[in-house]
Amino acid sequence: MQNLSARFLILGALLLSMVAQSAWAVVGGAGIDANTPRSRWAGVGVVESGPGHFSGAVIGPRHVLTAAHVVGGRPAAEIRFRLNLADGNSPVIQARSVHIHPGFKGTGKGPDGFWHKDLAVLELAEPVPPGVPVYALARSEHPLKSMIVFVGYGRGGDGGQGAVLDGNPHTKRIGYNRIDALLADTGIDRQTDLFLFDFDGPDYISNRIKPDSPFNGSLGEDKEATFAGGDSGAPVFVFESGQWRIVGVAAFVAGQDAGRFGSIAGATLTPAFMEWIRETADSGPDSP
Repeated sequence: MQNLSARFLILGALLLSMVAQSAWAVVGGAGIDANTPRSRWAGVGVVESGPGHFSGAVIGPRHVLTAAHVVGGRPAAEIRFRLNLADGNSPVIQARSVHIHPGFKGTGKGPDGFWHKDLAVLELAEPVPPGVPVYALARSEHPLKSMIVFVGYGRGGDGGQGAVLDGNPHTKRIGYNRIDALLADTGIDRQTDLFLFDFDGPDYISNRIKPDSPFNGSLGEDKEATFAGGDSGAPVFVFESGQWRIVGVAAFVAGQDAGRFGSIAGATLTPAFMEWIRETADSGPDSP
């Protein structure tokens, strides 16, 4: 997704004035996944990093994609991956190694108000159980307004109140939105590596990323959602080639009213890092 150089200068002052925070959990949206082995989201699990719980997705029998800020600075011995399946088969697998993207510079606010390249791959000490979905990566750049679905273990709530429900490692929430803006890193490579979306309410008052149009309004209360605490590292999917593929990894929410209508969220754009992800995952046993 390096070639979509949309700068969205109209957002400049707004974005720079916001405070980016680690991604919360899914607020609003389509509800809670049943966690059955047959669910298409059964390969989305909990990343236990020290005392905290976050989100990640299986991209190979022994590999999990998540956010760098979730696992950065912790040894593999303090990181585990938990699958929550309603049939009682909920394995907890120890991480064997942690691979942080070399371009990740931490969660300090950059010139555009955000951080970039927030991506990590976990190599597990043993394979996930047979039958657990292994997700493919989106292969190409996707235009603005592409429909996305994200699945994570963060807090819940609604756009009026924000994230008022505690997240836990047994509740997997689902939400939808659209890609509203693509941003390039302000570093040396100028790579388009981040996408943003806003949390639209029932009218255009809360539409932070313009213009107002039928294609940029709410998807409805049964779909429209944003990230909340615990969603960091959650996969963001786009429908491509007849299946849901990972197009992003949840990174942050921005704005004083994070989790409410009008807030903005951001995710790392995985097609921009296809080569690094593949090389990293191919370095261990049972490569995808």
